[in-house]
Amino acid sequence: MTQHRKWQLISILAYVAFIVLAIVFKFLDPAKIGLSWTIFWVVFGAGIAYYFYFKNVSYQEVIYYARALHLDQAALEALVPDRKKTAEVPNPDRPNMFSPLAQVPIGVLNTLTDELAKQAKAAGIAKFD
Repeated sequence: MTQHRKWQLISILAYVAFIVLAIVFKFLDPAKIGLSWTIFWVVFGAGIAYYFYFKNVSYQEVIYYARALHLDQAALEALVPDRKKTAEVPNPDRPNMFSPLAQVPIGVLNTLTDELAKQAKAAGIAKFD
């Protein structure tokens, strides 16, 4: 199973669980909160699920390219010199499943993904799947 499929499945299951819980516990009942708020929260939940998928796939892509290029965390930090002091970069030696959610901003992942994809293509490394 590819990383894309794995995170798609996890995101879809999380969204389905959100909808099932909303139906079972009736916390998104249109009679209680109104139809517009119900629609808002259903769409918002879908957006969060997509963001979760996208950020985790981007994180895995950075880890893949960093390992293939034999880069450590210090080398990745050098690729993003203008980040905030609180913004961390992924550690290819110790990837953390929960790190993309709280510690690594999407802006850092986007910058690293773009740069590492260029370096990997120049080095003849297979594209991330």
